[in-house]
Amino acid sequence: MKKLLLLVLSIFAIETSFAQTASDYYLPFCIGNQTVLEDPGDIENWGHLATFTFLQTDVINSDVCFLQEGKLYSYSGCCAPQVFHLIWLSKDVNGDIYMKAYSEEYPVLDSAEILPTPILYFSHNYLTPAYSITQTVEPGHVVVDSVISTAAAYGGFTNCIQIRETDIVNDTITNIGDSYYAYGVGKVGEQRIYPTDEIGTSTLVSAYVTSCYPLVDTIPANVVDTCLGDYFDYYINNIQVDTNNNTVTVTWVFQDSVITNQFVETYSYQYQGNNVISITIQCSGKKSSETYYKPIWISTSSLSVNETEILSSISIYPNPTADMISIGNTNNQTAVLSIYNMMGGLVKTETINQYPQQIDLGNLSNGLYLMTIKSKDLIQTQKLIIQR
Repeated sequence: MKKLLLLVLSIFAIETSFAQTASDYYLPFCIGNQTVLEDPGDIENWGHLATFTFLQTDVINSDVCFLQEGKLYSYSGCCAPQVFHLIWLSKDVNGDIYMKAYSEEYPVLDSAEILPTPILYFSHNYLTPAYSITQTVEPGHVVVDSVISTAAAYGGFTNCIQIRETDIVNDTITNIGDSYYAYGVGKVGEQRIYPTDEIGTSTLVSAYVTSCYPLVDTIPANVVDTCLGDYFDYYINNIQVDTNNNTVTVTWVFQDSVITNQFVETYSYQYQGNNVISITIQCSGKKSSETYYKPIWISTSSLSVNETEILSSISIYPNPTADMISIGNTNNQTAVLSIYNMMGGLVKTETINQYPQQIDLGNLSNGLYLMTIKSKDLIQTQKLIIQR
C-alpha cells in the first residue's frame, strides 16, 4: 500500500468572530471537514492511517448534531478500511461539545443508540490547566480526561491542548493515551502510553478544514462507476460557478503517491454561500461504493474564464513545508502574498512578480498559518503548515 502524500487544501468563508472556547481546538463543525493521522508503525507492528470526518448532520432532540466517522486504513494490506467510531456531536453556546448518540455499524441515525443523558465529549474547561473530569460512559466503564497542558507542542504545532484519557473497566486501567488539539484544526496527534504492548504515536499528515456558517444541506451526490487503486486523500480544484443556471463545476482528484483519477462533475445548487458537494464512487468489480464530501463556497458572482484559468494555474508547494515555498502561475500576473497567524496577525508579505518564485519562511515558527494571494483578477486563500 502506497504512502500518503502530504496534502492540505482549504476553502474559506467569512464568519462572525466570537470569544475563544475550547471547542475552537476541535475539528470545525462542517460536513466534509477531515483530518488524517498516521502511525508509521515499527518493526513489530504495521502502521496505519486514521481519518476523522464529518459526514452529515441529523437533528436529535431539536439539536443539530454532526456525525463524525473515524476510519482506519491498515498498511498491512490485510483488510478493507475499518470504521472504528460513528458518533453524533453537538456544540452549545458555552463551547462544550456533547456526544448525543453513537452507532456500532452504520452512519444512519435510525441505527444509532441515542444517549438518555449526553456525554460531555470535549469540555470548554479544557482551556484550564490541571482540569479533570470523570464520566461513566457505560456500566463498569469509567473515563477520566485530564488537561496535561494548554501549551503543548506536537508535530510542528505549538500551544496545543494536551488531554490525557484514562479508561477504567471494572476498576482496572485498560488504556491511557494523550491527544493533542491545535487551534482551528482539531486533533493533530495521539500517543498511547499504556498498555506497554500497544504504545504508539500518530501525527497529522493531512487536513481539510473550512468554516461552515450558515449551515447548508448537502448537495445530492453524483455517482461515478469506476474502480480506483489504493488511495488516502482527495481534493477538488478548477471550481467554476454559473450563477445564471445555478450550477457549479469542479474537478475531483483522487491521489496517493501519484494522481490515480480525475472526475469533472457539475452540480445544481439552490443557495449561494456554504454548500457541500459529494461524489459516490461505485466500483462494480468490487461490488462496493463510498461517498466523499467537500465543503465549497459558492460566490455571489460567477467566475470569468480568465479567473478560472488563473485559479487552476496557481500552485503553492510544498505544503506542509520546513522553510521554503514556491509560487507557480502560468499567467504571470503580479500578485501579493500575505501570511497571517491563526490570531489574525500579519507575519509576512511578499510581492510575486516572477513565476515560479520561492519564498523563504525560515523566520516563522512551526504551526498553522493562513495564506492569501491577491492579483488583479483573483483572491485565493488557503492554509499553510510549517513543520520542521
